[in-house]
Amino acid sequence: MSSLLTTPLARLVTRAGGAVMVGGAGGGIYLYNTDEGMKRSFQAYSTFIPVIAHYRALELTDKYTASVSDEDWEKLDERYAKTTVEKLGGLQGMYSKYGQTAAGLTNTLGDSWIRELRKLENQIPPRPVDVVRRTIEEETQRPLEETFSEFDPIPMGSASIGQVHRATLRSTGEQVAVKVQYPNAQTLFTEDIHAIRLMCEWFAPEQVCTLDQLEKQNKSELDYTNEAKNLLEVGRNMVKHGFSPKECLVPMPFPELTTKRMLIMQLLPGPKLIDGMRAYYAEYAKQQGTTLKRLETIQRKKIEKEGLPSKYEGPSASKLAMYQKVLKARDAIVNNCFIRPYNALAPMLRIFQKSKGDGKSGAEIQLLQTSIPPNTPRIVDTLMRVHGTQLLVDGLFNADPHGGNFLLLPDGRIGLIDFGAVKRLTEKERITACVIFCALKRGDKDKLWEMGKMAGYKSKHMNPDVYYKLVQFGNDSWGREVTGGKNIQQFMDDLKRTDPFYETPDNFVLSSFMSVRLRSLAMGMNHPVKCTDYWGEIAERELDRLGLPYETWDEEQLLKYRPELNIQKHDMYVM
Repeated sequence: MSSLLTTPLARLVTRAGGAVMVGGAGGGIYLYNTDEGMKRSFQAYSTFIPVIAHYRALELTDKYTASVSDEDWEKLDERYAKTTVEKLGGLQGMYSKYGQTAAGLTNTLGDSWIRELRKLENQIPPRPVDVVRRTIEEETQRPLEETFSEFDPIPMGSASIGQVHRATLRSTGEQVAVKVQYPNAQTLFTEDIHAIRLMCEWFAPEQVCTLDQLEKQNKSELDYTNEAKNLLEVGRNMVKHGFSPKECLVPMPFPELTTKRMLIMQLLPGPKLIDGMRAYYAEYAKQQGTTLKRLETIQRKKIEKEGLPSKYEGPSASKLAMYQKVLKARDAIVNNCFIRPYNALAPMLRIFQKSKGDGKSGAEIQLLQTSIPPNTPRIVDTLMRVHGTQLLVDGLFNADPHGGNFLLLPDGRIGLIDFGAVKRLTEKERITACVIFCALKRGDKDKLWEMGKMAGYKSKHMNPDVYYKLVQFGNDSWGREVTGGKNIQQFMDDLKRTDPFYETPDNFVLSSFMSVRLRSLAMGMNHPVKCTDYWGEIAERELDRLGLPYETWDEEQLLKYRPELNIQKHDMYVM
């Protein structure tokens, strides 16, 4: 958890807290009373600052006075994780978004934090059904019962800007998922962005550019008609590329029933992917005489000691598929050849036993139902190929693929849901992304350095090795071959100490974010990946299809296809 203290948001909180103490409370009280966004920010920071201070104190103790045990860190995690995350969930808006992002840092945060933060992906405190009803009736201009013959008052899930309910359309009898936006979602995001921007302008101006992208992305996400269009377009793309319906499904929306604050789409069966995976491994842990929490702790400590593995080294997808078939076949043989025949004879056996004066009854035997392990390699393979194709071939991708945005369907396919946070690349950005992943796959440091300088990257010493590590880390892998076995924060701190960077292009911030999210998701399923193992080949094929094979990319061609640049300025602050 201590590594969180050096993130931009934590630094912002620390500086803002210091400024309040130094500058006095008068201005803060005025803003608290007059600016709702600032009021929420002060509520958030008043929660975060004591937590950060306590972790910082323990970190300094560990560094300068006495060694701090794992048990001490875990006690601190248990003390703060639940209450802090509950505060984030209660605030909703951007603060819940930040929490959802942190939930992907499975290799950085302690088990208590990950367990609580994952709730923000699908378990934010929901609004009462009366609020949901009012929104639906405002959007449709008619009573809810005229639209739906059945409407489940208990939400299937709740997130940062809305919640989803199961319902049945009165017009067709079809079961659907109804996504309803919170009444004040737009206001919360606007006020939060405004307040955080003001804080950044005061204490962390390097973050303003990132906030601009977030603001633009969130404006689009708050209009559900945009998400309906995204679902249709992504759904067509998945069919075109052969992913759907064989490997995945995208729920189709009902555009004629969708409004800015209500999205109606097909209902896909199955739990959230991460929930389905955790349910199986919780049962597996129980059979092994332990708990899922304990298994996760062992895995985390192994990562802390050895560093992140770059690639999965377990059984292949085909081997697991064969194992699944063997388990299903064994259950079928035992059930059909032994248990079902016995159960059919059980009533006669009970009559016979009673006639003999035997007090024992011929009780039926429960059918054998072995818990079938999910085919994790196949799931990860599908997710990586799907998102690589979205990024490099379509130029339209889900920028926020966290564990709550996928369903594990009963037949093993993946449901792709929640396409509010979608990023569309320009054609030059898409082609440039292909070149980047080809260069990463080939280990072409010189090409990446040439592209970086053309794109406006600037650092104190202009060290190409530092830049190469940054590109690898942000887009491909955080395995030992990149980080040298350091944890993420140690690795980033070392890079900034070696060669602090102060200007970077932000055209691919969201594609990098997608890569990080997918790697975090795969790591959470104990299946670490390198993106180039999947995306390098996709990029090569796409460049060849365009008549722009990788070998032709000289300086002239790089300049010709260089996208319009957005430069983000950073300070040279090093913790």
